[in-house]
Amino acid sequence: MINLLEESINIAGVLFVAQSSNTEEVAKELGKFPGAEVHEIADNGSMVVTIEENDLNRGEKGKGLINTITDMSNLPGVVSSSLIFHHNDYGLPQHQGIKV
Repeated sequence: MINLLEESINIAGVLFVAQSSNTEEVAKELGKFPGAEVHEIADNGSMVVTIEENDLNRGEKGKGLINTITDMSNLPGVVSSSLIFHHNDYGLPQHQGIKV
C-alpha cells in the first residue's frame, strides 16, 4: 500500500472502447497490466479503466504510464482510448522535500 505522505502518486483514468463482440476478453487483458483496474463495462464496448503508476510500470523500472496506456490501446480488439482523468501529486510540499 502506498503511503501518500511519503510517495507521490500518478493515476490515469482512460476510456477504452472495444469491439462489442469481445468486450469481456479485452477487459480481462486490460486488467492484466500492472496498476490497471477495469471499473465499468458498458454493453456498447466502452469501459473505464484506471492505471496507477507503480514500481512495475514506472519510468526506468518499467515502461512509464503513457507507454503502458499506449500498449493497452494497441491490444487486439481495442477500437479507441481516451485519457479522461490524470492526477499527479508530485507538486505537493511533502514531495518537494518541504516539511509539513
